[in-house]
Amino acid sequence: MKFSFSGTLICEFRLRLLGTSIKRQLQVNYKYMPPWSYWDSEIGVELTGTESLSLEIDFEILAQPRAERGMGLRGAELEPYWTSARELLVVGVLNRHVYDQIDAMVDADARLQDQERRQKAQSGGTLSLPNRL
Repeated sequence: MKFSFSGTLICEFRLRLLGTSIKRQLQVNYKYMPPWSYWDSEIGVELTGTESLSLEIDFEILAQPRAERGMGLRGAELEPYWTSARELLVVGVLNRHVYDQIDAMVDADARLQDQERRQKAQSGGTLSLPNRL
């Protein structure tokens, strides 16, 4: 399936386990086909989205090894790095409200991209349709 929008969103992730809390950044990588009309800048026309939401997402979490100094880590080993958190996507791990919020964040980001595409097309003189946002 061809997705019309893609992007990366960063949000805060908090975990409390065995009396200890951590706060990390969660990266949401997405590909999205919206259910609304959008501007396709590749072909220069407005297209109608699918009848239902089509979304493909992947999670990565920012690991913070510097918090583990007592384990003998040094230099580059102490630098933060992104690692897969795909298991959080398994049904039942997160509350449905979290998925709904992610859907809303993705939709808002795609609408912003669509608005930017329309403005760019309009300033280039290739857009003849009104901005519907």
